[in-house]
Amino acid sequence: MRPAAVLGALLGILFLALPASAAETLLTLSPRPNASLRVLVDRPATPIGSVVLMAGGDGVLDLDSQGRIGSGLSGNHLVRTRSLYVQAGYAVFVPDVAADLKGTNNYRFGRAYAQDVAAVVAAAREVARPVAIIGTSRGALAVASVFTRQSAVMPDAAVISSGVLMGNEGKGGSASTVGDMMEIRVPVLLLRHRLDACRASAPADVDKFKEMLTRSPKVDVVTLEGGGPRSKTADPCGAAHYHGFWGIDDQAVAATVKWLAANMRR
Repeated sequence: MRPAAVLGALLGILFLALPASAAETLLTLSPRPNASLRVLVDRPATPIGSVVLMAGGDGVLDLDSQGRIGSGLSGNHLVRTRSLYVQAGYAVFVPDVAADLKGTNNYRFGRAYAQDVAAVVAAAREVARPVAIIGTSRGALAVASVFTRQSAVMPDAAVISSGVLMGNEGKGGSASTVGDMMEIRVPVLLLRHRLDACRASAPADVDKFKEMLTRSPKVDVVTLEGGGPRSKTADPCGAAHYHGFWGIDDQAVAATVKWLAANMRR
């Protein structure tokens, strides 16, 4: 039996229809003993593959039993654009953080979190292959974690946008400090905005990070322009600034799905 199928068979899965959207569902996984993980799921009628979207910030969506987002991450770039990936033909999985990890420090560096992300990838495989993991901002650490902190189920491609890639910044590290980047052995897209003013995701860090991906068969860098802050007081590291591709969501998603179509083969 396929590794993904084995892991999938071990997952406790429950689908609940969301009142807010006829298409979106709530998936509840039990990836570890006594651990519960909620995931928003949406899919077209005939998906061409799946994407697992890892939000930035602390990653906590605080999904309730009806699938409503209870945190400020509802405006996160990947969370707010999830329906665009469905329109592009992909089944979409947007995970919360497992209940037992919420509020803990540096959870993205632990094997438990990596196992949780792998469980979402396994669930996505059961819906539509291939599967790409896409992380934005601090979601870059989630991408690094699934490749470097576990080995049960791996995505088929990885995309990081406005990633917190290099250095420590005193706020829980960066993707490059999660583990050995040589464990990433799939095609990778690094997406950045030329005017990203967030210190933790400087555009130049993309070039440094690319040099670390020595075992990836292909690493592409795409630099976007346009859009702009929603207001003069918008946080440079927030979703309503260049960092979050504010005003050019369509361009960011289009660049991502174009790359997936060319590099994530069935």
